[in-house]
Amino acid sequence: MMLVTLSTCNLNQWALDFEGNTQRIIESIHEAKRQGSRIRVGPELEICGYDCSDHFLEGMRSDEATLATVI
Repeated sequence: MMLVTLSTCNLNQWALDFEGNTQRIIESIHEAKRQGSRIRVGPELEICGYDCSDHFLEGMRSDEATLATVI
């Protein structure tokens, strides 16, 4: 019987941040290898984030935070 180490990853991904999401995925792959994993899995839509409504909500949160800081 062969044992396999599996890493599951739930990263802090942002909708439509292809470059940043990809970089975080690559970093998690390297970390999984350092931890001895042979298989690394992540969620669906890991590269693109989720949907456009998430992207719009992300913007709303940051705008609200900025407004709260100013007020």
